[in-house]
Amino acid sequence: MQLWLSRVTKRLGGNLVWLSLTGALLVLGLMAVGVTLGVNRGPAGDQQVGFTDLMQIADTGGALAVHVDHERVSVKKASGDSIVAIVADDGARHDLVNRFARGNVPVDFVSREPSGASRFFAAGAPIFGIALFGVAALVIQRRRGKGHFSVGSETVTAPVRFVDVAGMDEVKEALQETVDFLRNPDHFARLGGRAPRGVLLTGEPGTGKTLLARAVSTEAGVPFLSCSGSSFQEMYVGVGAARVRSLFKEARRLAPCIVFIDEIDAVGRARGKGGGDSASNDHHQTINQLLVEMDGFDPSTGIVVMASTNRLDVLDAALVRPGRFDRQVVVPLPDLRGRTEILKVHARPIDLHHEVDLAHVARQTPGFSGAELANLLNEAAILAARDNALTVETDHLERARDRVLMGPERNGVLLDPDERYATAVHEAGHVAVGIAAEHTDPLHKVSILPRGRSLGVTASLPERDRLMYKKEYLEDQICMMMGGRAAEMEILGTMTAGASDDIERATHIARKMVAELGMSDIGPICLKGDAELPHSQKLLDTVEETTRSILHAQLGRARGIVSARRAEIDTLVEGLLDRDTLNRTEILACFPNDKKKLAAPSSPSLPS
Repeated sequence: MQLWLSRVTKRLGGNLVWLSLTGALLVLGLMAVGVTLGVNRGPAGDQQVGFTDLMQIADTGGALAVHVDHERVSVKKASGDSIVAIVADDGARHDLVNRFARGNVPVDFVSREPSGASRFFAAGAPIFGIALFGVAALVIQRRRGKGHFSVGSETVTAPVRFVDVAGMDEVKEALQETVDFLRNPDHFARLGGRAPRGVLLTGEPGTGKTLLARAVSTEAGVPFLSCSGSSFQEMYVGVGAARVRSLFKEARRLAPCIVFIDEIDAVGRARGKGGGDSASNDHHQTINQLLVEMDGFDPSTGIVVMASTNRLDVLDAALVRPGRFDRQVVVPLPDLRGRTEILKVHARPIDLHHEVDLAHVARQTPGFSGAELANLLNEAAILAARDNALTVETDHLERARDRVLMGPERNGVLLDPDERYATAVHEAGHVAVGIAAEHTDPLHKVSILPRGRSLGVTASLPERDRLMYKKEYLEDQICMMMGGRAAEMEILGTMTAGASDDIERATHIARKMVAELGMSDIGPICLKGDAELPHSQKLLDTVEETTRSILHAQLGRARGIVSARRAEIDTLVEGLLDRDTLNRTEILACFPNDKKKLAAPSSPSLPS
């Protein structure tokens, strides 16, 4: 019952003013109808006749009873029928009644006084109207004071526990102290310690930050007040601050509890920027109120503020200092073991074939977040249902992975022979450089079937989850990206637009090597565009020139590899034109002199 009332209150809260006004108008309308019915009631279904007919009936004596209701005169005849006539003239009506009375016909009159119900509606209409409009005005005032803000509670969603959050053992261990504090705050206070006031969860999108916050609430057994950072933003100055006060007032009432602010960067971004407009002023007031509220915690109240963001760099320094968000917990992308555990959790409701190896699927999906892994299994289940399969098989997972990464196959796209040949040459250039370069990831397959925005794809599989990138690895990646353009120049004797994405990504890596990682002759510098660190134009020009030289050097290196392996590339192109897609065994057959091993089935990494 409590849950139902909570849901009804939340649903009606935003429309309560309009409901009050509409109700007032409806009641007033019903009052008017009631008064009208009370005054003008009368028999229905009688035969309408004229005044002359009534005079004849009065003279002939064919009436049993007469009923006079103001201008309406009803006569019940001896035959059992009833007739009615409207006699507007008072004198004529008086003469007619006298005629019936002289014939000893009973005559009765309707009182001109309104009925009890009519008097009640008429007297109560002003009272009800004033009361309802008063309620509407009170609701408007209270909603303005509260900033039109309400918070959510975990009671309206399915509970989530730590066992439901897979692949994050270190993160769950870091959050366990928060759970223990909410369960037993006296245990920490006995030695003078206090629990952290705020816990900031940071990490890539889809890693499960919101899920972890809900799990902490469930494990601790405390209320979970959830809102988003954007819900504090409003065009009117002061509304956001009022919403912050309302949120923390509710938290103090429910303490101990967790206050969770999702995507806090929407409200907590650094101050001092903006043109002084109303939006900037409201943002400053809102974040100032949030800072004040987090400073005003009594350590014994048991309120913990949790927040999530993937934009840690834009948060205000006063918000992330100790005493507010004391702890920052990084929620990383899952490793191989974590991906395997996550896949097992999301595979529970899916009927997998007994030959499906989730550990193998985890090896195929390096860099996938938990949300992407869940989407992968869902896409595989949809493909299996479309094929009318009894279970989800490995082939469905392979197709789903390609669909998630590259989009669906565009079977309706028909390339002319010249375009197919140019695409095959381009992808063969990627393959040739990928095999020849020492530090590239092993190749898996190559295809010239259009997918998404790409006309072809070269797929490779990292041998392991990389936490650190060496200079040689990054240079080989750039060289492989330039392989397609190198093949166009060496074999086609021209250049196509198919290399645009390769050039863009290669430029990004090269500039990062120069401007952030210090992997160039310029030395260790950092150029992230921070306004607090101005740089000379000469240095910026040097960075651009060094970036260009890296790209030019790797393109020359790729052209040399393509020229040296022209025969193998021609063989690979013939195979692509014949079968559209080649797997790792067929690729290896085209390059018998290269000893570099090829990989097991992988996730595509170089659409072009």
